[in-house]
Amino acid sequence: MKRSLLFLLTLFLFLAACGGTASQTAGPTVDVSGIPVGSFKGTVTGAVSGDISGTGSYFKQEEGGLLISLVAAQGLEGANVTIILPVGTSGGVYTPKSYADAYDTDANKITDVGASFSSLASTSGVDVYSIVSEGTLTLQSTDPMTGTIHFKAKLESGAEVEVTATFYQLISV
Repeated sequence: MKRSLLFLLTLFLFLAACGGTASQTAGPTVDVSGIPVGSFKGTVTGAVSGDISGTGSYFKQEEGGLLISLVAAQGLEGANVTIILPVGTSGGVYTPKSYADAYDTDANKITDVGASFSSLASTSGVDVYSIVSEGTLTLQSTDPMTGTIHFKAKLESGAEVEVTATFYQLISV
């Protein structure tokens, strides 16, 4: 009886020391210095320019996959970085595509990693830079979501931005 109790106590202490949580898929380390939990910081240059920061979260999509939303509370007005991930994405380095190439509208399914940037238009409405020409997404972990993204994206009109954002321990909503 004492051995069983000692074993259970040792197991409990071991699990507590390890965090006692489900394991997550880890990828390359991302520098998140100065970024509060659940937040992001970034910069945008090009057709619109400025620093952005705010909160972030991710959502599970109906047909599978994840949508990461980084909403700027400071910096460029109405700025938002959106990243989509297909089912099974784990920690690692990925090349984001344009939304049209990463999302199958007929099947309503995310098929690849995609990214876009949007901000309030200078006249009215919202400009969505969704034609991605190059970029890198580095995911350190997927639960909680931690990573960094760098990409260039264009409007249909050709105006281009370059976006860099680092997000830290975003939670699923």
